[in-house]
Amino acid sequence: MNIADKSTYHNWISNIHPDSILPEEVCRDLNVDDLFEGLDYTTSCIGKQHLYHLLCTDKVSEVKIHEIWIQTLTRKPEERQKLIQTLKPLGNPDAYTIASLMAEDKHEYSSRYLMMLQVCRWLPLLFTGLIFIFPSSPLPFFLLLVSYIGNGIIHFREKNKQLKYFFSIPQLSRLLQVAEKLTKDSMFLEVDKEITPIVSRLSQLKRKLQTFRFGLKLEGDGAALAYLFTEFFNIFFLTASLNIITSIIALSDKKEDIAHIFRFVGMLDVLCSISVLREQLPYWCHPASVSRKGLHTQGIYHPLIKGCVANDLSLSAKSALITGSNMSGKTSFIRTIAINLITAKALNTCFAHQYEMDLSFQLYSVIHTEDDLLEGKSYFFKEAENVKNALQQGESGNCLLIFDELFKGTNTTERIAINAATFSKLADAGNIVLASTHDLELAEILKDKYDLYHFCETVADNKLSFDYTLKPGVVKEGNAIRILELCDYPKDVVNAALMIAKEKE
Repeated sequence: MNIADKSTYHNWISNIHPDSILPEEVCRDLNVDDLFEGLDYTTSCIGKQHLYHLLCTDKVSEVKIHEIWIQTLTRKPEERQKLIQTLKPLGNPDAYTIASLMAEDKHEYSSRYLMMLQVCRWLPLLFTGLIFIFPSSPLPFFLLLVSYIGNGIIHFREKNKQLKYFFSIPQLSRLLQVAEKLTKDSMFLEVDKEITPIVSRLSQLKRKLQTFRFGLKLEGDGAALAYLFTEFFNIFFLTASLNIITSIIALSDKKEDIAHIFRFVGMLDVLCSISVLREQLPYWCHPASVSRKGLHTQGIYHPLIKGCVANDLSLSAKSALITGSNMSGKTSFIRTIAINLITAKALNTCFAHQYEMDLSFQLYSVIHTEDDLLEGKSYFFKEAENVKNALQQGESGNCLLIFDELFKGTNTTERIAINAATFSKLADAGNIVLASTHDLELAEILKDKYDLYHFCETVADNKLSFDYTLKPGVVKEGNAIRILELCDYPKDVVNAALMIAKEKE
């Protein structure tokens, strides 16, 4: 069964080069899977895998150096359409398996085994000739039968390996064909000037894979008579077995070249996707990388929130602490800042009028924490581990750290104390911290190191109304009790809650 998907290529690269990969918990916090779905205008499964990898990688991608090429593609829609049509054969979901093929360990065959196959493939022909030379002797016929049975055992054993490549080999063959076609266009060659000799080196492998592919097709779609004849021929001469083995050996030896072609095709598709994406946006900008601590955005919005209210934020020497009532937009806003850093690095595209930040800053978040029942870890303990990772990540500075209402499961005094100590240490180390909280006391403690902002709501006609606009200062009051009242809670419960809240104030 084909179980490869958009993350297969990313998982393989992550195992080889774990540096600069966004942690899984950060991808979950920022809903990177949903971000991918919302931004994806690629044509091929190769492009989808490459785009997903870029979005899950915490470093500036090659997209930036191809910006002029993207603009050319946008100005010439006929060239963009030509590229899309060329990539369409790789749109079959089976093409996801090419990455799993590259991720396989190298197959080793001993020289003795390969020599045995070369001998065995000619034995049936030799014994057939002996039958005609010694027609009265039963020995040649017996030896032919034994050699044919032996070859049959080898054939079906190797054929089991062939079934493993039922999806990936035909798709790899198609990838090589598409790459060869792309190299015939000088415009596409501008993206990778080294690709032509690599495609030439793989021409022999392409021909071998096409033979491999023919065998698979016969098994799936061929007529019964053709299948039986082909099986007899393959067993007699071990043709399919040797083709399988030599193909697998060639694949193992050419993995680096195959990976290069995979990146070439994937990058072309991603650049084409970015060209289409930008045309769908109300507005966008290139990120401006600055070599100092600071974050300046104008008109920034979340690309997945329909009708998202744009906001401005400018931080120089301080980080930001954001207070606000429930559902007012705190979490969405801090996610928006982080997502724009991801797309700034991956796609050289920001969803804003202006986005200025040092793009060498690494990203880490603690937003959505779940208890780990399998490891017996409570919500608090799991969140404490995640915050510890954030502290370690931010030790050397140069991080954008996103936190949403940390330690809300513990008592107020300890929660405020832990948050104040954590946020102070991270800010002092030279990081940019964006943290949301309901604790107004925390804002008072951190006001010398954090700029204070808030979101709030209005109540009219017994309805809560949010403007989702970031405002300076600290929110004055919450809305939790108001929500209870709008949900038709018993009046005595609401009144009692209001009274207790007023006394605490």
